[in-house]
Amino acid sequence: MANHPDPKSFKQLTISVEKLPASMAQQERLTSYAADRARLLLGCYRTGDANDPDTYVAAISAILSRYPEEIITEVTHPATGLPSRSNWLPTVKEVADACEAAISWRREREAREERIRKQLQEREEFERARDARPTLEQLKAKYGPDWGITEHLMAKAPPVPAPTLDQLRHHYQHYDLAMKPKQEDAA
Repeated sequence: MANHPDPKSFKQLTISVEKLPASMAQQERLTSYAADRARLLLGCYRTGDANDPDTYVAAISAILSRYPEEIITEVTHPATGLPSRSNWLPTVKEVADACEAAISWRREREAREERIRKQLQEREEFERARDARPTLEQLKAKYGPDWGITEHLMAKAPPVPAPTLDQLRHHYQHYDLAMKPKQEDAA
């Protein structure tokens, strides 16, 4: 006999929503909604291939309750969700894959919208900075026609003349740079 967990452990727990904190109450409503949608999903197929429909609904509910309500609705909707794409009762993995595909598309869309929002914001900042720059006329009025550069800075220094032959001779003698014959080692 195979050692399987008790199917009852997968089934929904019934808790009074009024006694729960707000976040838990929201999760309980989502779990309840997921269970309703899982039953709808199971009911959309002609034959029930699940060995235990209650366990199937509980397993599908556990998967669906991990996602936002709009994803649950999209995946289980008879006209546009899994029932319209498959002739056979989907496995728990197929439901999880469909939920991931639906939410990843939304995440990519949200990331794209965020990139567009940032790009538009950067463009607005750039245009504001560009509009704040002084015009050519304002710069000429402030710095003058030569842009504040004085003539003595613009003039080049005269070139340094090359040393004369006497200057070179003196330099070589002073620093002992004269050509000397190579000393050969005595063998």
